[in-house]
Amino acid sequence: MADSQARVKAVVFDFGGVMTTTTMPERVKPIVDGLGLPWSAIEAGYGRYRRLMDASLISMAAMYDLIFADAAIAVDPAALAKIVEEDVASFLYRNDRTLAWMRALKAEGYKIGILTNMSADFAVRFREAFPDFIAEADAVVISGEEHMFKPQRRIYDLVSQRLGLPPESLVFIDDAEVNCAGARAAGWQAIRFVSNDQVERDLPFSTRGVGILV
Repeated sequence: MADSQARVKAVVFDFGGVMTTTTMPERVKPIVDGLGLPWSAIEAGYGRYRRLMDASLISMAAMYDLIFADAAIAVDPAALAKIVEEDVASFLYRNDRTLAWMRALKAEGYKIGILTNMSADFAVRFREAFPDFIAEADAVVISGEEHMFKPQRRIYDLVSQRLGLPPESLVFIDDAEVNCAGARAAGWQAIRFVSNDQVERDLPFSTRGVGILV
């Protein structure tokens, strides 16, 4: 524990599910269900196309067009627009406990990073809705602006470069295990986020007593 604490110089946060309190499919699934569409087709389509959207290689509307075309499902433009609207909105629930956590870590001398898979279009909304989170960050890497995405090795290397720190000094917090595994493969430490309390327990150093837990 003491050795890990001495090595750690920065904590890097994912966005969806870590800086937010909810993510897909909470708002989109009811619309899909209401149209009588199989949610399994949406999930399969995410597996094929969502990272292309996150890298800004296709738009969100184009991603859904591809998903519905693969499933041989016709969706009228108004329904598609509503699905896109709710997909975006599902990522805008702020987790203010994480913000307090970032501030406390920064006050303790740790650098803060943000590494997130999101399209360049959504990044505009992210910057509008989460400016206080972003203000704490020493480096922000957004997949759609870099045309790469987690868990590709090069996106982790880019964060390390921008923070000016070696990978072994970084801890990554992400709600997706595949992205944590990508960080570990790049030489980082990583913790899968389930809750703020759980990550507090799992961090390789103590943050108790600095106002993180409420």
